[in-house]
Amino acid sequence: MEVESFQILFDSEETHWWLATRRNMVLDWIDQRYAPRHDLRMLDVGCGTGQLLRELAPFGRAVGVDASDEALAFSRRRGRLTVRKADVTRLPFADDTFDVLTAVDVLEHIEDEVTALSEWKRVLRPGGRLFVFVPAHQWLWSLQDEISGHYRRYTARSLARAVEEGGLQMERMSYVSTFLFPVIYIGRLWLKLVRRWRNVTTENTLHPAWANGVLARIFGAEIRVLRRMRLPFGASLLCVARKET
Repeated sequence: MEVESFQILFDSEETHWWLATRRNMVLDWIDQRYAPRHDLRMLDVGCGTGQLLRELAPFGRAVGVDASDEALAFSRRRGRLTVRKADVTRLPFADDTFDVLTAVDVLEHIEDEVTALSEWKRVLRPGGRLFVFVPAHQWLWSLQDEISGHYRRYTARSLARAVEEGGLQMERMSYVSTFLFPVIYIGRLWLKLVRRWRNVTTENTLHPAWANGVLARIFGAEIRVLRRMRLPFGASLLCVARKET
C-alpha cells in the first residue's frame, strides 16, 4: 500500500461502516471464546494503522507487526501501541508465544499463504487460536483488491484447505457481509462504469456520508446472527482455527 492509502485508512478506520464492523466481528468472536479473560498474549499480523491493535487491549497484551514503515508510523500515532517491523511469514517471536493471533484482510496479500499460516501456527501456544478475515469470491475482484495488492479472494473451501495445509484445525467459519451482498455486488458493477470516466483511488469514500450509519447498522446486525448460525454466502469470510499441538 502507498502512503496515500495508509492515510485514507488511518482517517476512516475508526468510524467507516465496513472497517469498524469488520473489526467488531473479529472482536466479538474473540470475546465469545475468551471473556472474561484479560491476560491473553495476542499478535495482530499486518496491523496496518493500528485500530484493531488498540481495541484488543482489554483482552490482555497485544503486539502488532507490519512490514511497512509507513503503517507502523500511523499505528504509533494512535497512542502507546507495541508494534514491530517484520515479515509476517518470518516472525521475530519464539515458538508457542501467543494465545491469539489475528489476521484481518492480510492472508490475501501473501503469495505463499500456507507458509504464512504455518508460521502463525508456530508462534501460537498449544490450544491457541487464529482469527482470519478475508475477501470472498474471485468474481467480486475490484479496485480495492488492485490497490491493496491482493493475490486472491477466497471461497469457504479454498480457505479451509489453506488453513488445514498450514497445520491448523478449523474450528468455525462463516461467510459475512451477507445482508449487504446485493448492494456490494451492484456497487462493484457501478464502480466499473465510474472508472471509465473518473479517477478513483479507493472504494471507502464512494458512498455518501449520510449512508455510513445505515450501512453500519445493517452490517453490524450480522454480529448477533453469527453467534447463533453460519451464514451461507457473503462478500467476505471469517474463520477461527486452533493449534492442537
